[in-house]
Amino acid sequence: MPDVHGDHVVNQQTTVREMSEVMVSQGRQLLLLRLAKHVLISIILSASLLWVSWWLVSSEPIKDPKYLDRIEGGKLSRFLRVDGKYGLIIMYQAMPVLVIAILSLGVVELRKKIGRFLDCDNQRKMKMGNVNPSEEVVRPTFSTYPLLARLGWWNPFGVLTVAEVLMIVGILLLVLYSFGRLVHLDFKTIEERYRADPVGQTLRAPISLRKLDTAAEHLGRAAIIPFALLWIPVSRGSPILRLLNIPFEHAVKYHIWLATFTLVLLTGHSVSYIIYYCRLDTAYKIFDWVTERERCSLVAGFIAWISGLLMWSTSLSYFRRRWYEMFFGIHHLYIVFFLFWMYHAFWTIHFFILPILLFVIDRLLRMVQSRRSVDVLSAKVLKSGAIQLYFPIDPQEIQAYHALSSWYLRFPSLSRTMKLQWHFFSVTSAPSDETMQLSIIIKPLGKWTCALQRRLLMAAGARSNQPRKCPFSFKAGVEGPYGDETDFYVRYNTVVLIGGGIGVTPLLAILSDVLHRTRATQMNASQTRSIHLYHCIRKVEELCVLNSVNPNDICPEYEKLGLRICVSVYVTNSSSTTGCKDREIDLKTANYLSAKNDRNETERTEDENCISAVTIHANRSVNSPVETISTVGPKGKYSWVAATMLASIAGFYISWGLSNVYIVKNIRNNFPTNYNRAHIVIGCIIFGTFLLGGPVVMLWWLMGKRLSVSSPSPNLRKVNIATASPLETQAQEYYCATETDIDQESSEQQCLPWNGKLHIGDRPVWSDIFDSLEKEYNGQNIGVLVSGSESMQADVASECQKHTKVLGASSLSNVFHYHSVSFEL
Repeated sequence: MPDVHGDHVVNQQTTVREMSEVMVSQGRQLLLLRLAKHVLISIILSASLLWVSWWLVSSEPIKDPKYLDRIEGGKLSRFLRVDGKYGLIIMYQAMPVLVIAILSLGVVELRKKIGRFLDCDNQRKMKMGNVNPSEEVVRPTFSTYPLLARLGWWNPFGVLTVAEVLMIVGILLLVLYSFGRLVHLDFKTIEERYRADPVGQTLRAPISLRKLDTAAEHLGRAAIIPFALLWIPVSRGSPILRLLNIPFEHAVKYHIWLATFTLVLLTGHSVSYIIYYCRLDTAYKIFDWVTERERCSLVAGFIAWISGLLMWSTSLSYFRRRWYEMFFGIHHLYIVFFLFWMYHAFWTIHFFILPILLFVIDRLLRMVQSRRSVDVLSAKVLKSGAIQLYFPIDPQEIQAYHALSSWYLRFPSLSRTMKLQWHFFSVTSAPSDETMQLSIIIKPLGKWTCALQRRLLMAAGARSNQPRKCPFSFKAGVEGPYGDETDFYVRYNTVVLIGGGIGVTPLLAILSDVLHRTRATQMNASQTRSIHLYHCIRKVEELCVLNSVNPNDICPEYEKLGLRICVSVYVTNSSSTTGCKDREIDLKTANYLSAKNDRNETERTEDENCISAVTIHANRSVNSPVETISTVGPKGKYSWVAATMLASIAGFYISWGLSNVYIVKNIRNNFPTNYNRAHIVIGCIIFGTFLLGGPVVMLWWLMGKRLSVSSPSPNLRKVNIATASPLETQAQEYYCATETDIDQESSEQQCLPWNGKLHIGDRPVWSDIFDSLEKEYNGQNIGVLVSGSESMQADVASECQKHTKVLGASSLSNVFHYHSVSFEL
């Protein structure tokens, strides 16, 4: 008789042994990946210190009297211009930026691989029942503790974390130290010269004017530091930002700060020189175009300064939000600013040429991605007037797509004046959705969004009896994704989500992602156990935005699986809830108020601009191809992005070196002016980026197209028709919702899916809310994510600061980690 029990034990032991061997093997791979990541980070830190050391140690202005003699020595020196201080600038300023950019991509990719290894390891341990939850370290961090949380005239920065304060102080100290050290050394030299020959030097210029000349020169030199740095945050897919886990929508404010600091220094530089030349009675030199050899063209610097001030003034929020088209057009003066900077002081080119090259490469990748016309699967105008758009997404894009991702949209056929406008929006869908669709909700506030809403309403025939047809193409330019890539909110057991108005959209994406993780892992891998959502709206009709995500459709049994979601909605305008005397009601009955308001609004005239919910679907057959978002972009596959960077930068330096050999020929006679050399640099940037980097991008695009054609996703074919409707098979170009469809849609939303309270005519008292959270939880890291106005962010940050003890914290003290998920522009 066979020993069945013995065979079972042997098989079980074999399985356990095989699992252990796999875990040991993967443990070694994980150790190697972590070691490689730390090595790359060490090299990046060394390169950063090398870049900073130039400004701390360099003791003389960039002047080398033997430059023209050395450049005649041979073609090698002329090719790379590595003689004297020019070579030192390349070594200390240009090469470190290249090393940091390339290795940053490697660190980002290693982080992703390490994260996937850890997820697989956790799931394997859960299957074996060997999960030992590690003890959570409860303490504030530099990047999440708000140090400055009060708004006022004395704080133009808004809410600042400790890390941001350290960054601002560090850049200020670096600029001031570099400026002060050089001014101090040059002042000593000037004083020694005047003491040695007081009569001769005084006849040329008084000592005070000489010092003013020196201080003005070093103010311009100090402006190089923020000018070189401001190109990094404005590059949307910057690998340096990805290394630091700074999403582009937050990095925009760093670009504004650095640009303001640059213009402050340049204003001091320009005004000082205007005073200097006026005191010498040579004001005519300010408007002199002549430049010889390494000398500056003064009028070119004046034009660059004026163009910078014009860009800065039109980018202020007051001007930008009212006249966006003018801001968008004037901001392209950065090309004029850069060109005339080179006309003025060409010798500074090596300080910032690498950041500018990375910006141009980013623009190239964005241009290629945005050239594809992406299909809009469907569009919906909600009862609040908000617009919900659905786009198909390629399966290859899922790896770069996260819940807190944001995208740029452009509708070329919207109007002639708006065809070039790109607008930034966050998503409400999660990357784990099986539909392979990207959902974006837009609130019509400006000219562009209101024009989009009007076109959709015209297409649906909601406001007129004209034949229903779509007046513009259902094609869009889509660029992205941008935003946070870490899914940091999953690390917190408790998450507090705070949104104001349409700012709730990124929070809906987080809710959707957590629900998908809960369903997929049965609450084993997802660490988030409790979510508190606080949503502030003006009218009860705006609940339809919150309603756009239904937790019961994603994970109906999320409460049984241990996930707790508490929703509190505050309707600040009590007049929008007619017939309700209670100031606090259950969310389950909130849609009754919304439906009652809808019935009242239907009795009003059309002059009051009432909007009914309408849906528009693109008419396509099942087998028709769907144009998805291109995978070629700044945040695409790291190997292709790195290859594009290396090819473009190598192409630039090779073409520049050849131009130095064959164009800059005569050193003593007819030496090229700053104008000619600036034009050569512009040509080399175009040649290197487009003619050498372009073929790499083209090869990347062809490879991605072949992969998408060879292995089409079945889910992608399912979304070719947005909904099953008999009207979609008709010959008309678009299907527009009928009144029956609208009524059916409204009836389906009568039951609001969220559990919580609706507060009518009240605003949230954040101190009371955080006090209750403090009492409810003990000894936890609580993530607080805010998406709303500046005042809301400041109030919430102040409460996070108040309820987080830095010193004297006990084991029962909570730490509220502040995260802003608002677009900072």
